[in-house]
Amino acid sequence: MLLFNVSKGNKGKKYFSKKRDMSDVVFAEKAEAFNRWFADNNKKLTQYLEVRRSYNCDVFNDSYLKMYENILFSGNKIENYMHYFIRSYYTNLMAEGIKQNRYCELLPNYDKSDVDSGYFREIEAKQSKLESDIMQYVYDNYDIRDFELFKMYISLKPAINYTSLSEITGVKAHNIQRAISRIKKGVLANKEFAERRKELV
Repeated sequence: MLLFNVSKGNKGKKYFSKKRDMSDVVFAEKAEAFNRWFADNNKKLTQYLEVRRSYNCDVFNDSYLKMYENILFSGNKIENYMHYFIRSYYTNLMAEGIKQNRYCELLPNYDKSDVDSGYFREIEAKQSKLESDIMQYVYDNYDIRDFELFKMYISLKPAINYTSLSEITGVKAHNIQRAISRIKKGVLANKEFAERRKELV
């Protein structure tokens, strides 16, 4: 009678590593420290975002979970929870905004109930193409930093302003305003885009 699986190399057996187990404990302690900080500062974070009209409950909770898991599984060392969380939150909010095609500031608005489904699909396709072409135009004609600022600003409007964007990026608010204003003027002055916008009215 064999008491040990000597012939098959102990497949499926889990061996313990002191170094790995110690790392797991340290990571768990770091994650729990963040968890306590988040619980203590939840109201402060919410108010911070609400004052800037950029609070989204789903994105807020998702950002917390991602940050917690990042610390728990990687042991990522974070010097400033507040700064890191706010940056993470706005990154996730921007991703959500892009997903919902929130480039509407430079585009005409129309009511879905006013058009039939076939016509609406055609308009929606044209609008999507115009949005894409506008972003490509900005990418091709402006500094990459200004392009990124513009993309964030358009994607997060109206949940963000120049001041809050400055806090996220570290770029001074007046420099952001100047860059975005210059790009908006260029886009609005583009004759091709102007004609295509008229078709969507």
